[in-house]
Parts: sequence; structure tokens; C-alpha cells
Amino acid sequence: YKNKAVFIDLRQTNSFSTNVTLDIPKNIVPGSERIEVSAVSDVMSSSINNLANLIKMPFGCGEQNMLNFVPNIVVMEYLKNTQLMKGAIEHKILRYLEKGYQQELTYKHDDGSFSAFGNSDPSGSTWLTAFVAKSFRQAAPYITVEEKVIMDALDWLANVQVPNGSFPEVGTVSHQDMQGGAAKGLALTAYTLTAFLENTRFTSQYRNVINKAIDFIVRNLDGLEDPYAVAICTYALTLAQHPSSRIAFNLLEAKAESSDDMKWFKRPVPESEKLNPYILEPNSVDVEMTAYALLTYIQKGLIEDGLPIMRWLISQQNAEGGFASTQDTVVAMTALAKLAEKIVNVNSNLQITISYPGDRPVTLDINRGNYMVLVKHEIRRNVNRVEINATGSGFAIAQVSYSYNVNVTGAWPRFTLDPQVDKNSDKNHLQLSICSGFVPGREANESNMAVMEVTLPSGFTVDQDSLPSLQASQNVKRVETKDGDSVVMLYFDKMTREEYCPTVKAYRTHKVAKQKPVPVTVYDYYDQSRRARMFYEPQVATLCDICEGEDCEKVCSGKAGSHAGDSEGQGGSASSLSVTFSAVMVALITLRYL
Repeated sequence: YKNKAVFIDLRQTNSFSTNVTLDIPKNIVPGSERIEVSAVSDVMSSSINNLANLIKMPFGCGEQNMLNFVPNIVVMEYLKNTQLMKGAIEHKILRYLEKGYQQELTYKHDDGSFSAFGNSDPSGSTWLTAFVAKSFRQAAPYITVEEKVIMDALDWLANVQVPNGSFPEVGTVSHQDMQGGAAKGLALTAYTLTAFLENTRFTSQYRNVINKAIDFIVRNLDGLEDPYAVAICTYALTLAQHPSSRIAFNLLEAKAESSDDMKWFKRPVPESEKLNPYILEPNSVDVEMTAYALLTYIQKGLIEDGLPIMRWLISQQNAEGGFASTQDTVVAMTALAKLAEKIVNVNSNLQITISYPGDRPVTLDINRGNYMVLVKHEIRRNVNRVEINATGSGFAIAQVSYSYNVNVTGAWPRFTLDPQVDKNSDKNHLQLSICSGFVPGREANESNMAVMEVTLPSGFTVDQDSLPSLQASQNVKRVETKDGDSVVMLYFDKMTREEYCPTVKAYRTHKVAKQKPVPVTVYDYYDQSRRARMFYEPQVATLCDICEGEDCEKVCSGKAGSHAGDSEGQGGSASSLSVTFSAVMVALITLRYL
């Protein structure tokens, strides 16, 4: 699945034109591609209309659950501040907020801290506790948030601060760029500092904690090279209105990338990774640091200067208005919403023409009447280039979204992955052993939080009785299922070179014949360039294995020991019935081609 979004700005001119290339490989499953073009005038509209589906990844831990929570706060503030709020949307957002708040409390420790998997973790996490303290403060104007929960979280953070002013990670490291030792822990200290600064009601009582953290950041600014740390430190110092924020801002500007009216910030790509095809995909850390840069611009009042950054962030969005992972989605949505408040224009009036070879152009009209509505149109397959032209006034976002299936092993694997169907499996039972470990590189010897997604063959569902033994393992932190128990997801704090080999058990619950190979995928939750995918093939059932009664006798007459003459005489009938039976099976059950 891919999405290419373009920001169309007709405030100073009356025409716009650009081309979008669709990167569809040649080895896709025939007929699996789907292409859709869409447009909307409001920068936040896609996010608002897809609050429950902002990312295409699971979110089953304490930090990821916040994706059920924080974007709703961002949207609520945006709609209130722009006077675009409608009753139905408000009720939906409040419902999501209440649910997300209550769910997050299940990850709280008795000492007031929070961690990714709650009490199953040995201690709270500095990073997640700061995230929760920030977010609960934001939600307090809209839902009932117990003030003691925020105070306990801030107290816990104050107690983990060390004498030099930094905030070390005392819990599990699941997001190395934020929590790890890079840049002397500056990123995490700056992030935690923002939790205190944004809780303005309590800043006076934590003034000493705040000052120590600021001093630590300022002392370590000189020679700081890590662009992620530079971005978040600059935002924290700007938020604190500290004089050194000017020095930090100059450091940030020196690390900017720019092209085609866009501006962004990114990590240097190691030489060994430059051929990795996933490097070209939207990267969570790059999006996150660029969003912090945009927040800094907004805080400094540099609205017009921030537009090139906004254009780049929009180009990285998925069709639902989210991004690749959780932190990048939360921070980028916050930055986009704050900038969108400054430039909102409900009087936009644009005609967007989508042209592509072999068919008539499609026109999408954007005006006051459909300001918040995402206008969509599906176009034919086999298109690899789309031309977008627009006339009128105001601004809009045009998107080309496309998806396809590839029945091949994933390229450039960063995990070892070996799914094997055990010998005691049969056509009714599956026992799948999957060995996987991280492939170290120059930049890392272990992954961030990792997720293994095991897709089961068509007609199979997981054996629920086997899941507790999986979760009891010291390596697996959480086990979930989705899609009617046909996909199993295993969460790991991290993966190292040492392989871990869980076994997933399933049994046949639907009669499906001729199953296709299905994939197992492992990926780093916070770095989508680190992934691996392998297919495995179950014992394939034939039509004769799943048919019953009289139909079975006719379908499988050739295998039932019939005389050659009988078989030949019944050939037309058996063939016809076989085709009919196959058609019925296809109609009843959709096979998954991944």
C-alpha cells in the first residue's frame, strides 16, 4: 500500500501542475492493483475522517494505545479553534477519548509511572510516562482526567532525574532514537522537559527540575550532530523561551534538506543501507523530527517559513491522514493542526483535474460546500503516471493512493526469518514454527520494539488455547489476533542476533481448497526500513478433501474406484459439478493472496 499526497496552494497564483509516478513493480499478483485519487481542502480532513484507522500497524501496547487517544485531542482542539466543530464529530471524539484514557490507565504502575506492557514490565518507562503526562494534560479540558494521575506521573519523572539534570530511561528501551544513548540522552531529556513545560499549572512547583533539564541540554548543545536530538532540543528550548534556543535553531537549520518547495530533516543513511528499497518509504524518525522542527517554527511565529515543511509532511501521509507509526503520527498531526489553524480557509474554490493515459480526465471540485469532505475517484489499473492540474483559489490536498499484492519474499531483510510447517501438521491442523532474529548492522545491534505477524492459511484460525503459552515466554510481551483470528501478532521488546522460535498452532474452521502460500512478516515498529517477509505453504486441501455427501461422490468419482467407462460417461457431469462446486466455494470464502 502506498500513498502520494500533494499540497496545492493557489493563494498567490491561480494554477498548479505536477506529475505523480506510481511505483508499481512488475511482479505483482495479476489484477491485485487498485488506484484511487482523492482531494480535500482542509489539511486535517483525512485525519478527522479516519480517527480509528490512522496507521496500518497494530497498536496493542501502552505507547501505541495512545494513538487511540492523542489524535482525538489534536482534532478536538483544531475544530474548536477553527470553529468547524460539528455535534456528531464531537460526540465521536469524546467517545474515543474516554475509551483511550481508560485503556491507558491499565498500563499504569502503582508508583505513578507507565510502561508499554504495564505491570508485566519490571518498571515504568521515562519516555512513556512523559508522553502520558503531556497527553492527559491536553485531554483534561474535554474529559474528566484525574489530576492525581498527572501529578503522580510528574513526581515519578522528577524522582528519576539524575544530578546532571538529564532524564535517563529506567524502563525498557523500545524506541532507541528517543530513549537510547545517542546524543548523550539529550532527546529523551528534551522530550521529558516538554512534559513539564506543557503542564503549565504545575511548572512553578517543578521549577528546579525544569531548570536542571534546560541546563543539561544547553551544556551539551555544542557539537551536537544527531538531527533527531537537535530537532527535539530546539523545540524544548523554544518552548522554554530560553536564550540558547537561537543557537539550537541555527543548528537545526544547518541540517535541513530542501527540494521542490519542500523542506525536511532526516537521519544520515549508512552506506550499507543505501540500496535498501525500504529507505525510500516514509520513515517514522524522519517524520517525527521534521514535525518537531515545524512545531518550533510555529512557536517562533514563522508561519510562512513553515509551509515548505508542511508540504513535506503532507507528502509522507497515508490516505487516512496518519503516518507510518505512532510517535510520528502524533507529533506530525499536532504540528499540521497547529499550522492549519493559522491558514484555514473555508472559501477555497478549486477544480482539480486528474489525467492519465488511456482514459478521460477526472475532475474533482473543491468548494465551501464540501470543505471537509474527502472527494474520491477510483481509476483504472495499469496506470503508472498521473498528472494533476488545478485552477481556482485557496488550497487543497490531492492524493494518489494505490495498493497491490506481491507474492514474493520481502527484499533486503533485516531479520532472519524461517517459518516451517511441522511434520505433525495435516490438512485439518497446522503447527508452524517460526525462527527469527535481528540482523545487526553498523548502526544497531538490536531492533526497537518488533512485531511478528503470522498470517494463517485460508480456512484456518488460531488455536486460542495455545496463545497463553506463547505469551508466557520471556521473549514475547503480548499476543493478539485480528481478522477473525486468522492473523496472529507477537510483540517483542526488541530482537537481537539470537533467534527466537515461537510455535503457532491453528486448525481448520472453514472448508477451503487449494490454499495459496501465506506470509510471515517481522518488522521494527519504529523503523520501517527494518523488516523481513517469508512465505510458507501449508498442506493444501483438494476439493475432494472438503466435499461431502452426494456432491463428493460426483466430484471425486474418478478417484472413487469407478470403472473407466463410468468415469468417462460421467465426465461431463462431474466436470460441470466440479466447476459449480468451485464457484460456490469461491463465492463463500475469499482466498487471501498476499
